Amino acid sequence: MIKLYFNLFRVHNYIKNIFVFTPLFFDFQFYNHTITYAFIAFLCFCLLASSIYIFNDIIDLSSDRLHPIKKLRPIASRKISVKKAIILAIICLSTSLITLLIVKPILLIVALIYVILNILYSKLLKQVPVIDLIIIAIGFLLRILMGSYATDIPASNWILIMTFLLSLFLGFSKRRADFILASQRHLSIKNIAIYSLPILDTILYGLAIIICGTYLIYTFDTSVIERIGNSYVFISTFWVILGIVIYLNFIKSNITYKDPTAIILEHKKIQLILICWVLTFILLKYL
Repeated sequence: MIKLYFNLFRVHNYIKNIFVFTPLFFDFQFYNHTITYAFIAFLCFCLLASSIYIFNDIIDLSSDRLHPIKKLRPIASRKISVKKAIILAIICLSTSLITLLIVKPILLIVALIYVILNILYSKLLKQVPVIDLIIIAIGFLLRILMGSYATDIPASNWILIMTFLLSLFLGFSKRRADFILASQRHLSIKNIAIYSLPILDTILYGLAIIICGTYLIYTFDTSVIERIGNSYVFISTFWVILGIVIYLNFIKSNITYKDPTAIILEHKKIQLILICWVLTFILLKYL
């Protein structure tokens, strides 16, 4: 039963909300008040995201029941009724918004923008190629801004740019899987209609190069070097390149319809690379 509700709330996707902590991490401002406010913002964004996931599952109910994986979701499989799901979504949404209003009113504004964007996404923009992925990428930027406003730590333009590019990269990798699924099952899906496998692969390789290049430039920024106190920040680029290469190799070698988040959570090598990247930053800062 617990697993059923975990699937409904999409708890495995909470890893995306770790982006709330990025301003705190990259500025190394680990103080009691910054950690507390960042954690509150993280929890609220988790509840907010869960409410959106539930509403989306209700909206996409008919199409989800035809999907090989999505048909197993709690609402699509009829294990949780639509009525109960709506009540749970309202509880999550109201709890999140009220808490954010009490903590800092500006956080409520960020949350409302996220909600409005997701409503537009579900109702209008979900079927518009490229625009749909841009909306998803903006969602990640809002997570960073949530953490920034919660902790009063300015969000670096570099971090915003790299997060946007990485979000597009993961989004196009998901569209690649959707395209393969549609081709195999002769399905017509509007938001992948303009793509072909060569086009998607070209976009992915192009974004991979841009991400690695942008990150390398970021590591040589004087403000970054001064903040970390080490001129060897560029060493961390190795883990970024390795992670991108391994992820690309995985999606090219395996036919999977899973969300990129699920792939990362199950891929031990990618997890190890992420840990090494974080440890490298810590060592560069404190050694």
